[in-house]
Amino acid sequence: MLKSGKIQYINFVLILLLLATTSSAQSIEHTLKKIWEDEKEINSIRFNALEEYYEINNQVKPDSALISLDYHYKLAKEKNAALELYKATKKKGNIHRLKGNYDIAMSSYQEAESLATKLNDPILKAEIMGNMGNIFVFRQDYKQATRSFSKTLKVYQDLNNSDGESHMLTSLGSVFLIINNYDLALEYYQKSLSIINKRGFEDRSTAIIYINIGWTNFVKGLYEEAKVYYEKGIKILQVKNEKFFIANCYSTLAKIHLKLNQLDQANEYAKKDLALNTELDIKTGILNAEIIIAQLTFVTNIKDATEKGQSILAKLPAKTNKNLKKDLYELLYKCYKVQNKLDLSLEMYELYNTYNDSIQQEKNNFAVVREAVKNDFEVRLNENKLENENEKAKLRAIQLKRTFAIILTSTLLIISIIFYFKSNIKKNRIKRELLLNELERLKTLSDTQLKLQPQKFELNRDKIEISINRKINETDWTILNILIDDPVISNKETAAKAFKSVDGVGSALRRMYDYFEIKESKYKKISLLMKAIKLSNT
Repeated sequence: MLKSGKIQYINFVLILLLLATTSSAQSIEHTLKKIWEDEKEINSIRFNALEEYYEINNQVKPDSALISLDYHYKLAKEKNAALELYKATKKKGNIHRLKGNYDIAMSSYQEAESLATKLNDPILKAEIMGNMGNIFVFRQDYKQATRSFSKTLKVYQDLNNSDGESHMLTSLGSVFLIINNYDLALEYYQKSLSIINKRGFEDRSTAIIYINIGWTNFVKGLYEEAKVYYEKGIKILQVKNEKFFIANCYSTLAKIHLKLNQLDQANEYAKKDLALNTELDIKTGILNAEIIIAQLTFVTNIKDATEKGQSILAKLPAKTNKNLKKDLYELLYKCYKVQNKLDLSLEMYELYNTYNDSIQQEKNNFAVVREAVKNDFEVRLNENKLENENEKAKLRAIQLKRTFAIILTSTLLIISIIFYFKSNIKKNRIKRELLLNELERLKTLSDTQLKLQPQKFELNRDKIEISINRKINETDWTILNILIDDPVISNKETAAKAFKSVDGVGSALRRMYDYFEIKESKYKKISLLMKAIKLSNT
């Protein structure tokens, strides 16, 4: 079986191209299922097919997506593929969270967190920490939620992950929105939006920010502004038919139009909301849509609205959201009151007041929660700032030590170089003096030793030419005799005395070094003269 990464990729692209030519979505899903169930297929191709199936169905058919994730999980465990195991576990948590199964979702996230720790991947850890923060929000543990989101935000900022940073700013904004800190919520949403807009395209993340800004305006009573943002959000979500989020938009748009007394539009959105929540089997969403429809019916047909309200009440789960109960009891109170059913009206009014007072009490409690979260959040921010300052101080200290080390090393190196050159100069000076002394000694030897007249020393041209086996031209001979009088004369001075150019003198010297086989590199002129003197006296 081929194992090349490139071949695997090409194979999967060809499969996707094949799927693209298939007209039926059901046929595409069937083809993907055949791929991941094929035990002879390459593992990466099978996992890619499962990923593709999830992307197609997680918002449209979440229960089918969960079944595929069970297979994904089983296959990953069988193949000992830790990353794929993480993906399957996290995605299961995401779907259960969207369906309102928060305990199951948290359990999945905890398992995914353990896998992320084993993989030692900071991005994976951050993803799970952020998702767990969402569960804390639903559990109304807002302090823990802000801590999770703040920690995750710092990880993304440290890694320069702008998408993750934007997502966490949105999540923090949502906590502040829930506890009625609207200004801070909008501040965080706008920060998030400014980061995500730099990408140059809009997707689900952009839509979610628009929806959150829209909801903030809705609870502030700014219905027209809320409508604008929800319409922006739903337009993006409809591109990929992201049904969970679209259902949320339908619900709020129905409420917005009801507040604006635009009943036809409100009714249209409420019906769409009911149909979509029924398809997704979201119990709370179904109840919410039915109550909105009953509220709209009350405007035109009180009897029908009463029947709808009673039908909803009969199947109302005990753990239903307080806001839904409040809205239902308020509707029935109004219905019974208009129909002059005073006993029932009073009963509904008392229930309405009970839940309304409870909700109001929660709002009042939010003042305490808001302050606690705000204080805790500010403490965390200050801790992060202090931590950043400490890290910067450590870096500055390290940099300072490095700078001192470089300066010290450079200073020692410079001193060593200076010492080396000074020592060399001194050695060379001594050597030159010794050579000059030797030269003078040779020139002043008595006649009995070298047959020389010390004060009238002359080079013997014939002897030299015989010894080097070649003729010396006049220029070279002239220069050689100038050097006899002054062995350390410069080339420039030599050129002036010989009526030659400096280059000509240099050329003549190089020739003679070659003729006389002078190897000395530092004091060639002196060595040349010594050789010439010795040859003159052989």
